[in-house]
Amino acid sequence: MATAKSAHNTSSQEKLRQAYHLAGEAAQDAAGNLRARAKSSVESNKHRAEDVVKKTESSIKKHPLMSVGCAFLAGWAISKLLK
Repeated sequence: MATAKSAHNTSSQEKLRQAYHLAGEAAQDAAGNLRARAKSSVESNKHRAEDVVKKTESSIKKHPLMSVGCAFLAGWAISKLLK
């Protein structure tokens, strides 16, 4: 009777080890996928930010007086909000 219990416990322990191993592999795969998606998202947003900077610079060069006026107006509005 004792050998049957120990065989059953060994089988249960082996199943537990397998489940632990599979869970570890699944976690590693999920972390790898998440890392890849995050890297892709960062690269995409970096390119978008660079495009916005280029468009802003171009607009400032085309309309320098309007740019100064807008900057002055924004500063004035912020100063009134913070008072």
